Amino acid sequence: MSTWAPVLIVIRGNSGAGKTTLAGQLQPELGRGTANIGQDYLRRVVLREHDVPGGDNIGLIASTVRYCLGIGYHVILEGILLADHYGPMLRDLLGEHRGRQYVFYLDVSLEETLRRHEGRPLRLQVTPERLRDWFVPRDLLGVSEEIEIPADRMTSKQVLGAMIERIGPVCSREPSDEARFL
Repeated sequence: MSTWAPVLIVIRGNSGAGKTTLAGQLQPELGRGTANIGQDYLRRVVLREHDVPGGDNIGLIASTVRYCLGIGYHVILEGILLADHYGPMLRDLLGEHRGRQYVFYLDVSLEETLRRHEGRPLRLQVTPERLRDWFVPRDLLGVSEEIEIPADRMTSKQVLGAMIERIGPVCSREPSDEARFL
């Protein structure tokens, strides 16, 4: 009997910390059969919902992660994922998952968050004042799997390297049908 299980990776941090970029870079590193689940896509695009306590997106995110893990995909879940709003759901997912799991918190200062925000298209919709209101310093979950990365003192390439080193080798799910995955 095989003991193979998919890997669950959560990437959290304030706006502009590099979560989406890193998840996009990490996905091909983990190989075929890796799902990249973005909080902003499910919340802002699919549901068109604000980030509120008890929001509908929380259940959608949890269901999507469970589904992908259940069919054998490695999962990267990325987003701000505020501990107050998403902590219970994230702790449930981590408690249920029997494979390897990693929670990366990208720690970026408010000053660096504001600097990075200036170069993003979102700056047209979100003011620096609003970004200051949203900012939560060191919004850690307090779970044993959590790894804090000082992302404002590292390049994106260095952060990705640190994550890959921590995760280690991951078994890629090569399909028997070559056309199945991109």
